[in-house]
Amino acid sequence: MQHTDDDLLLDPVRRFLAEQCSLTALRGALRADKPLAGGASGGASGGVSGPGPGPASLPSGKVAAEDAHCDGRIFARLWSQLCELGWPGLLVGEAHGGIGLGMPQAVKVMELAGSALLPLPLGTWMNTSAFLSEQAAHSPVSQWFDRCMHDGRLAGFAIRAGENRLFVPYCRHDRQILTLSYGEGKVRARVADGIAGVPGIDPFIHNGWLDAPAWQIQDDFACNKASWDAFEQRSRMLLAAELLGVATRALDIASAYARERQQFGRPIGSFQAIKHRLAQDWIDLDNARLLLTQAAASMALENTGRAQVGHELPDQKVRRDAELAGHAFAADVPDRTDLDMSEVTGTAYTAETTLMAILAEHTILQAASAAVRNALQVHGAMGMTWECDVHFYLKRAHFLCAMMNHWHTDADRLQQVWQLSAGRMAI
Repeated sequence: MQHTDDDLLLDPVRRFLAEQCSLTALRGALRADKPLAGGASGGASGGVSGPGPGPASLPSGKVAAEDAHCDGRIFARLWSQLCELGWPGLLVGEAHGGIGLGMPQAVKVMELAGSALLPLPLGTWMNTSAFLSEQAAHSPVSQWFDRCMHDGRLAGFAIRAGENRLFVPYCRHDRQILTLSYGEGKVRARVADGIAGVPGIDPFIHNGWLDAPAWQIQDDFACNKASWDAFEQRSRMLLAAELLGVATRALDIASAYARERQQFGRPIGSFQAIKHRLAQDWIDLDNARLLLTQAAASMALENTGRAQVGHELPDQKVRRDAELAGHAFAADVPDRTDLDMSEVTGTAYTAETTLMAILAEHTILQAASAAVRNALQVHGAMGMTWECDVHFYLKRAHFLCAMMNHWHTDADRLQQVWQLSAGRMAI
């Protein structure tokens, strides 16, 4: 059997997650393996009858059950192991001490992390570490970040929810918090002390709100808008890959249950109402994976500066010829007779990359939302119980969808697809 380079990377990742991040181990991190008071079971049932994870908003973190808190030592040990293996530096160039791989490999690792319900912000760490090493390798915040990874210390990544208010997922009182914002040609990096969060809809992830933070490190460094946009685009793609892994694993669990559960003397998976739904979920997730793969490959080519004719993705040469002829992206190409050919190609290529990323993100959100809801419904009443594993995947999907909707809503994504596809769609 022939093995590819990706197999050599992903096989050890699978083995590590199976051994160190099994659902049994994650359940063991809960101080009491039972439903939250008004939290966990309610979240599962709400996912079946409600609108699904897509339009969810960031969780408030108000959960009352004291015995539902996670044992942070288990997750701290898991993160320390990941740092020893170098996973947070997967996107960092070898010149800066990282592994030096690209987005095609990163999204596959994050899909496996999602499948294992890894309760750590691995994708955000990978992307932020690469961004800081490229833009401000010797800045105070980059040096602090490197020390955290060297020591195996996990940091939280805050999301601005107002002028002076931060939402902090994956937070702990012993973890410092990093927030990055962009404006006027520079990145503002701020580090604050950690806060003690509480579980939100996902019992394995603590969230918290921080008002008027006291900054321990304040660091500004120059950055162009294109680099910042690429950073945010990579963040969204890595979250989308994690969500895809969550939904794929939920579908696998539902399919296995449908083959085992007997009703009227037959496995319930033989009934059309169930097997057709599961088959459609598989098709939708596979289509989403193909889009994600192409978007990641497009990002990799763009980042390495190889947006030339000989390195284009399938069918892009035809599109590029049409673009140069004025049939597409005409509004993006400046009206200049002395325009350099590589400049035109780069403009069209950036638009192509953005379009592929938004399509992948939107498709994954839609497919994953349906798949996790259907997985729970296939289990029937059993899916509503704490003992059934599938509800953990529904809740993680809710959480990840809320994080992704922080950047764009479904309406925003569709509008961007429409604008970037101008001149390419027959209506």
